[in-house]
Amino acid sequence: MMLKMLRPMRLLRSRWLRPHADLLLRRSLWQPTPRGVAIGLACGVFFGILIPFGQMLVAILAAALLRGNLFVAAAGTLVTNPLTAPFVYLGAHRLGRWMFDWPPQAEIEATVAAAARASESLWSQLKNFDFGTATLYLAAGLTACAVVGGLLAYVIGYYAIQWRQRRRA
Repeated sequence: MMLKMLRPMRLLRSRWLRPHADLLLRRSLWQPTPRGVAIGLACGVFFGILIPFGQMLVAILAAALLRGNLFVAAAGTLVTNPLTAPFVYLGAHRLGRWMFDWPPQAEIEATVAAAARASESLWSQLKNFDFGTATLYLAAGLTACAVVGGLLAYVIGYYAIQWRQRRRA
C-alpha cells in the first residue's frame, strides 16, 4: 500500500507538485553522479539545519533547481530529526551568542540574575526574558551552522561518491 503511494506519478498529481512535474521527473536528478550527490547533500544539510519545518520540500526544490540528486537532498534533511534537533538548536544558540561576542562578565551577571530570579514565578521569568536577543543568537548560529554544514556536506558527498565509483570500476 505504501509503495503505491510513493510512486512518482501518483505523487505528482498533487496540486503543489504538479507545476514542477517536468523538473522533478528528470532522470539526471535521480542518478548518483559526484556533482549531483554533492549538491543534493549540501542542499539537504543546509535546509535541514536552517529551516525547522518544511525543510524536505524546500531542499528538494533547491536541489532540482541546482540539478542535484533529489533523493540525497531529501535524506540530507534528516540531519536534524526529533532526537538531534534540541542539540543542534542549543549549539546554534551558543554559537550565535559567541559570534556576537557576549563578554564573560555579562554572562556571569546573567547567571547571577537568573539565580536570583529562580524563586520568581514562571510567568514573571517569561515576562522578563528577552526573546528578541535569543532569536537573533539562534538565527545567526543556525545560519553559520547551515553554511558550514552545507559546504562540508558538498565536499564529503563529492569525494565519497567519486571514491565509490572508482572502487566499483
